[in-house]
Amino acid sequence: MNERKQHVLNAAKRLFLENGFANTSIQNILDEAGISKGTFYNYFNSKNECLISIIEESVEIAAVRRDEIAADGQDGPELLVEQILVRLQMNREQKLIRLYEAILHSGDHELRDYMKSVHLSELAWLEQRLSEVYGEQIRPYAADAALMQFGMLGQYLQFAPDITSSEELSKRIRFVIRRTEALLRDMTENDEHLLEAGKFDIRADSPPLPSPVRVAEEILRLADTLPPESRDSGLEFAGFLSAELEEEKPRSGLLKTVAVPFRKLFDGRPNEPEARTVMSALWRILKSSDL
Repeated sequence: MNERKQHVLNAAKRLFLENGFANTSIQNILDEAGISKGTFYNYFNSKNECLISIIEESVEIAAVRRDEIAADGQDGPELLVEQILVRLQMNREQKLIRLYEAILHSGDHELRDYMKSVHLSELAWLEQRLSEVYGEQIRPYAADAALMQFGMLGQYLQFAPDITSSEELSKRIRFVIRRTEALLRDMTENDEHLLEAGKFDIRADSPPLPSPVRVAEEILRLADTLPPESRDSGLEFAGFLSAELEEEKPRSGLLKTVAVPFRKLFDGRPNEPEARTVMSALWRILKSSDL
């Protein structure tokens, strides 16, 4: 994502939050962003697509942060708490819940179908993470557990809409995770489940896996955009990442270790969104079965 497109998204998001999605026209966005209609349609086919891009950006940010947390920590329930917290904090700090609610009440089939896919992706992620945290023996019950955990947490948060502190949000996440552990024990002992494993998996609809060679090229290009004070470090990180990606059997653990500090070199810089997108592609490669 280039800086100009990011500028348009930021302007649209401000208007959607201030005036509501339904009450914001494309002309309003043009005026707020100071762009022409042609520029807007160069980036988006419609106002719906603009809103979807805003939500996709938040999903991508959360996914990258979750992967970085996993790279730095030992897996277990506490790591799961931290990963769930990432998404909750983002939704609340950026007031994304208001955008979600606008979509759910809009009656627009395109937007509602998109939000359904986001919801299914989150459930699929949680189902997979429960199996990783508690072991393969609970996989037959993980879909049910993910659905119940998602629902419980949503209800508890609905009664505390103004809470944004990490401590208070983590408290609720831990409480719900402990209840989920009890449910998993009960389902395992009684061999009971309603949903089949992989029920929420929509990877068949996902874009093709990025090319490791292409991602390596993009990483090198990004490093060269860094300012002088951080360019040497960036080029060193990028050189390692690109060389490793071009190996027949890249070392996933080392790639994860280096990917985190490299991405953080772009925090607060104009091309931060672009760097995040490239690193999101890298994490997809690392999580694929090919490595």
